Amino acid sequence: MKDLFEYLYSLRNQGSSYGIERMELLLQKIGREVLTFPVIHVAGTNGKGSTCAMLDSIYRANGYKVGLFSSPHLVDLGERVRVNGEILSHNKLLDHIQVLKPLAEEIDKEFPGMHPSFFEMMTAVAFCEFSAEKVDLVVLETGLGGRLDSTNVVHPEISVITTISLDHSHILGDTIEQIAYEKAGIIKKGCPVLTGWLPGTANETVRKFAQKNKAQFYTLASCPEERELPKTNLIGQHQRRNAALAVKVTEMLKDKFPLDPEKSTQALFQVELEGRWQVIQKEPMIVLDACHNQEGAKALVRQLGNLPSNKELIIWFGALGKERAQEILPELANFANQIRLFQPNQPRACSFDEMQAILAPIFEGNVHSGGFSCVQSYIEELKLNQILLITGSIYLLGEVLEIVKKSKKRLGSSFQDLL
Repeated sequence: MKDLFEYLYSLRNQGSSYGIERMELLLQKIGREVLTFPVIHVAGTNGKGSTCAMLDSIYRANGYKVGLFSSPHLVDLGERVRVNGEILSHNKLLDHIQVLKPLAEEIDKEFPGMHPSFFEMMTAVAFCEFSAEKVDLVVLETGLGGRLDSTNVVHPEISVITTISLDHSHILGDTIEQIAYEKAGIIKKGCPVLTGWLPGTANETVRKFAQKNKAQFYTLASCPEERELPKTNLIGQHQRRNAALAVKVTEMLKDKFPLDPEKSTQALFQVELEGRWQVIQKEPMIVLDACHNQEGAKALVRQLGNLPSNKELIIWFGALGKERAQEILPELANFANQIRLFQPNQPRACSFDEMQAILAPIFEGNVHSGGFSCVQSYIEELKLNQILLITGSIYLLGEVLEIVKKSKKRLGSSFQDLL
């Protein structure tokens, strides 16, 4: 068992390599017949995780056996692969890796340098698990981009693109149109595509891609902001937009996957998704909210405006990459009384010095450096008139949540992949 986890860890250490060729080779080794299930394929800069969780909740509430593949995980690696809400056990994960490892090594011998990456291996694990469990439907979230993402080997029932904004520009392109083109790469010939509230130029890029592939194009971008959006237990107007997307998907697939509207409405109030405005303690209030780019920061700011004005806001923040910290910290500084900076245990983590340099000219409050070994003591120091917001990289949330949960399993954050 330990050797197999070390093998996975070694793949993670090699980083991520953008491209689909390795996944195609791995799928040939496994056998394409493993892809026996219908798929809803979801891409987007923000909102894809929430939309996938909502779809999973709706279809499970209606009696379907649903596979869900998402990333990254917060605490346990098995969170990425779920069947009917149950995370993949370590034993099952290792059973799959035991089968896949020699296949991956064969590929590397036949095509030197083409050993599948960590994310590709986890994608293959998901496919094998969903096939073995004979699921009725799979909700499949892309990792990075779409066109060259390892999940993009499926022929889905429908492709969904939630949002488009500038992120991962060093890989996906430095314009909205280039990023939209990469996300649109999940569109397949003859399969309908649905987009959310995309910027006009991004939506037009996706529409042209769909037209070229003879795929029917649908969008919610033309729907006015004030329209009656579905309600959900996830907090924020952006989550109601995600709910509208999920509901529209189910309407488009209703002939193949009929639903009870009442069960579907109830399911939107039973969505399980950690790290999205998740209140883990009420007094004093502690909130976890993943926020990894400027679009996410703007959604978070709308929530911060609803907090009680008579309480101090303490923010714990960490990011992957200086550019992300530059996008987010100025948005948050206007609301914070104190900021504690953390450096997630990830190779691309933004350093304390870089974050402090960003804050120096814009924030007059107290700025502290944080250590994960002191998390419990920091929390114990909170006062009733304070609110703690832990935000930024989902990797930071995962490391803090693991400590808060006092989990005995220390496998989670070590195996995060680089996105």
